[in-house]
Amino acid sequence: MKRPWIDTHIHVSDLGPDGKRRERMLEDLLDVLDRCDAALRLVISCDGAHLGYISKDPEKMLESNRMIYDLVRRAPGRLYGSCMVNPKFLDVSLKVMDVCFGEWGFVQLGEMFRAFHPMDSDESEKVVRQAVRYDVPVQVHLGTYCCPKSKYRYHESSDGMIQMTDLIACAERVPEAKYILAHAIGCGPTPDYISWADMFLDTIAGCFPKYPDNFWIEIRDFQCTALKRTIAEVPANRILSGTDWTTRIGPPFQSYGTMFDVKEGQNPFPAKVASFVGFLQKAGASAETIARIGFENAKELFKIKS
Repeated sequence: MKRPWIDTHIHVSDLGPDGKRRERMLEDLLDVLDRCDAALRLVISCDGAHLGYISKDPEKMLESNRMIYDLVRRAPGRLYGSCMVNPKFLDVSLKVMDVCFGEWGFVQLGEMFRAFHPMDSDESEKVVRQAVRYDVPVQVHLGTYCCPKSKYRYHESSDGMIQMTDLIACAERVPEAKYILAHAIGCGPTPDYISWADMFLDTIAGCFPKYPDNFWIEIRDFQCTALKRTIAEVPANRILSGTDWTTRIGPPFQSYGTMFDVKEGQNPFPAKVASFVGFLQKAGASAETIARIGFENAKELFKIKS
């Protein structure tokens, strides 16, 4: 029997990089789940051209989320929807949330990008309060690392500490919300990448007398050296698997477990859930903790019944 596993952070698009529609999007996505060595379920949100639509065109925001709904409704119990909005277009965002949560049963708000609109703002506060009314968590983007060779090295979109400061300010505005620290624990595929993970953990430890009950933290790269510290410092019921896997290559899409922005043949470890489990074991996680990270925590947070 396969190990149950839920990934809380997956981006998909029915439009390929060439702009052509992927006519067998659901079948190709479910093929990834079928090939996985675990009983895999995914929480999916928009990617590709749809990110551009949401960032600039409020008239297309609902349609981009409808793409997610079309996949989720045809794969019950395997795919779950995450509603992506842009607080810059506040009225449209609130209406889209009403549809996604009130009619379509989405389980998460996000990923929320500071690049779209700061979290520490009146508009974002209203969006987060709407999420509280629907009792769904808010997934907030944090830059996972910077790379000295990248042109984005000093770009705000990849500056995790600016985003962490913004998130904490939002949490002070709306302390009753549930926040997911998106891909906070990660390292990149090579030593050239400088991880933000330890700085995030330092910031949480410095700003709060204890780990906040309303913060869930995602592991993106399970080989991250900060994983051992995460297991030791973060309550076991507040850690999620959120790998940021995408459909940017394919179809056929790359195997689940392939790192973000890495070709499967160049992945630094076998693209399997078994690899994640091995990294967790090496970091000192018990069998119960591994079950929580891989499945139980997400099941409870998103109120998944079976």
